[in-house]
Amino acid sequence: MKKIIIFKSDMLGDFILFSPCLKIIKENIKDAHITLICSEHNYQIAKNYEHVDKFIILKKNFIGLLLLKNFKYFFLTKYKYLFQFDGKNSSYLISYFIKSKIKSTICFVKYKKIFKINYKVTRPPLLLLKLFFNTFVFCDERYSISREGANPIHYQTNYFNILEKLNFKITARRNIFSLDKGFENTFKNFYSNFIKDKFYIFHFDEKWEKLKHCDYVNALKIIQKISFRNNKVIITTGIKNFTILNDLEKKFTVYKFDKNLISLEKDNNTNKILLLKKIPLNLLGYFIKNSEKNISFHSGPIVHISPAFNKDTIDIIPKSKNEELDRWIPLVSKYQRINFEELNDAFIENFKF
Repeated sequence: MKKIIIFKSDMLGDFILFSPCLKIIKENIKDAHITLICSEHNYQIAKNYEHVDKFIILKKNFIGLLLLKNFKYFFLTKYKYLFQFDGKNSSYLISYFIKSKIKSTICFVKYKKIFKINYKVTRPPLLLLKLFFNTFVFCDERYSISREGANPIHYQTNYFNILEKLNFKITARRNIFSLDKGFENTFKNFYSNFIKDKFYIFHFDEKWEKLKHCDYVNALKIIQKISFRNNKVIITTGIKNFTILNDLEKKFTVYKFDKNLISLEKDNNTNKILLLKKIPLNLLGYFIKNSEKNISFHSGPIVHISPAFNKDTIDIIPKSKNEELDRWIPLVSKYQRINFEELNDAFIENFKF
């Protein structure tokens, strides 16, 4: 058995973007035993992946207790491969002390300025990088790097580049999302009772509070246009509260998830546009899988789960975010981008949502 330990304790979207690497590792190493260091947040989806054999949850502010509780796995176990892929300082620190024949990571390069003097900072520091890791790639964090003649930095590509350096055959490039069977009947019951036909997802979350009111108004026009074609639109929301949720609740029929059931909370007689409040991510996965298209302002679950099921994704973002978000788009994805600055009545009328 070849033991492998992977640090991936970051956000949900980051984990899903990394997901094909789990399949690659398992297919290249038939007797691989994978230990995944995950976060409390991404464990809710990571636990569904059959490629992982053991989970260790990295909790904030409890590093000492974590090390003590998992002393055997951090200090006594010998691994064939270690992958530090979440970029967290705590993960780097722990990985320095783990016994592994091959240690791999991504070194993030940032450029800062003090008193008009530019200097470069790396995470981890170069001395520690070369001392503890024998396989690595550099990730230049400048958003403008693509304008300087270099290839644009892309996080998923970094993962694949490291695996290729280790002579792994890249057998998968599409994101993987393992559905939680515990939510299957919840989706089927809601679909058979309230949807019954094709539907589109339009996802809202707290990021919409950063936008102008006109952007929200144009989003509503898009929803109305889709519904006018006799399509149902399912508005889904993140788990956090946000200001425009109150307005959405006033306009549309509202459903709420509670104890594996989706129940009617408020009926506004809008049978083509339904609002599902704060549904769990594992249940949202079923809606994303079965929709016609998924639309959002760069919501991690929408952008990263949709490709796993080969679903069209429309990402509506401010033009100022183009370079920043380019590095997050999955390599295999039916992805389409619209800038908020483009949206007006004529554009919405002519665009094929």
